[in-house]
Amino acid sequence: MVVINSQYFPPILEFIEFALQISLSDLHHRCDVSIVAPQRKPNLKPPELVASSESLDALTKRLAARGRIAFDTEAASFHRYIDRVYLVQVCSDSDIALVDPLAVQDLSPLGDLLADSNIEVVFHDADYDLRTLNRDYGFVATNVFDTRIAAQLAGEDSVGLGALLDKYFKVTANKKMQRADWSRRPLTEEMVSYAADDTRYLLPLRDRLSKLLKSVGRMEWAEEEFSLLEGIRWTQSAKDEQAFLRIKGAKALPRRALAVLRELHSWREKTASSLDRAPFRVVGNSALIALAKETPSNLETMQDTDGIPASVVKRYGNELVKAIKKGLKVAPNDRPSVTRSKRPLADHAYDRRLAKLKTLRNETALEHKMDSGLLCPNGTLQAIARAAPINSVQLLKVSELRRWQRGVLGDANILSAIRNDD
Repeated sequence: MVVINSQYFPPILEFIEFALQISLSDLHHRCDVSIVAPQRKPNLKPPELVASSESLDALTKRLAARGRIAFDTEAASFHRYIDRVYLVQVCSDSDIALVDPLAVQDLSPLGDLLADSNIEVVFHDADYDLRTLNRDYGFVATNVFDTRIAAQLAGEDSVGLGALLDKYFKVTANKKMQRADWSRRPLTEEMVSYAADDTRYLLPLRDRLSKLLKSVGRMEWAEEEFSLLEGIRWTQSAKDEQAFLRIKGAKALPRRALAVLRELHSWREKTASSLDRAPFRVVGNSALIALAKETPSNLETMQDTDGIPASVVKRYGNELVKAIKKGLKVAPNDRPSVTRSKRPLADHAYDRRLAKLKTLRNETALEHKMDSGLLCPNGTLQAIARAAPINSVQLLKVSELRRWQRGVLGDANILSAIRNDD
């Protein structure tokens, strides 16, 4: 019997882990299989419901000490006109909590966590969360790991959170909760369970995907993508006066009906805003199109109009009649029309450059067993073709092109495709 001194256990275990990683990485490259190495288990504690500043302060102090947290938010745009954060979910290896922004007015302690570069914050599909947190609270993040981006670059077939949780943890997400009204209080047990599960598995999922990225040599790609998330900010969209034209069926209407549709759409926006209700929950798009076509002049004819629910007539009938009459009074010359955008003049040199770049991208993606759009989206190729750089310095100025994409495609190959455009 051989007795090994316990002081040698850690080095031996580290060596065994290193050897296993090398073997598994080689197996992955040879056999194209996914690696699922042993990782920390999910935090299965019941979530703490945080509804006071004191509880939030205590929670964030504990979270800050852990060095990494999972983060998620819930909104209610499917139900409300005003989109805002209605719930924040946070999780560490020791804590899991749901923070109620309706009860806690000052969420700045959470913002401090996001801004701390020493704390890694794990999201799944961080873009929307970061934009809404910036819009509502001015928060910015400095050290993000996005499991959706990681899954894409690691070559996962499905990158939705539900699919990843099912694959790695055999957890089935409650899909109906995706459209739950997160503005309602109190939250149901079902909502609490769903919200907690959105973060409780993110840290162990992050560990698995990180191992996989390292094994296929793509961790640097992911880190570059993660760093770009730090620059995400909310940008206010200008008021769109032509939004009514994007309603399905609008562009087929004559100008007289379009004038009516514009008034109906304007009335719906104002009503939805005053009620803080999603516009389609006031009157649906198909009903607006039907009213614009038929232009009923009173409640009786409106009731007989196909596609108009009786509840809409009862609740909003008189206001809808007023909007219809207002639209009908618009002078012919002032009625809206559908403007067809002109096709740009042909640029054959640009087209040839773009075609060669797509060929390069597609062949390279095939070699790396990647989706071509993931390796380099068409928008990035179009930006390169438009810029037509003649050297690496000029290529560097194409902001859409990532460093890792340049590394995979190769500057020489990109520039060759651009030069040989005749």
